[in-house]
Amino acid sequence: MTSPRAVRPWHAMRVTPALAGGGLACGLALGTGVVVVPCWFRALTGVGCPFCGGSRAVGDLLRGDVLGALGHNAFAVGVLAPLLAVVLVALARWETGRASRWWPAGGVGKALVAGLIVLTTAWWVFRGLPAGEWFRST
Repeated sequence: MTSPRAVRPWHAMRVTPALAGGGLACGLALGTGVVVVPCWFRALTGVGCPFCGGSRAVGDLLRGDVLGALGHNAFAVGVLAPLLAVVLVALARWETGRASRWWPAGGVGKALVAGLIVLTTAWWVFRGLPAGEWFRST
């Protein structure tokens, strides 16, 4: 059992704004094409990874083109972006003492990690099937 943490004001946060700002800067750099990071998995195998098209999806989201972003990588838009938002909120609550943990403990936390692994693998397999042609980045 963890001991109760002292509740601090929201403006006392240090880690969460730094992570959010760094993530936003990286997203802007990748999404606008200032920084181009090739997929090492695709370079080695010729097969796209589950995250291929993520940079272009971020760029489309920055321009307000949700359908284009879904076309480049629906997994990044539909799963990873909301997950990132939830984790940042949970981290902010933990950092200010409003929550005892930023990730669920025990079986729930392990189940969430297992679920993310299963979703990522299923997405990867689906993109390789003929039915997943619309979701395949080029």
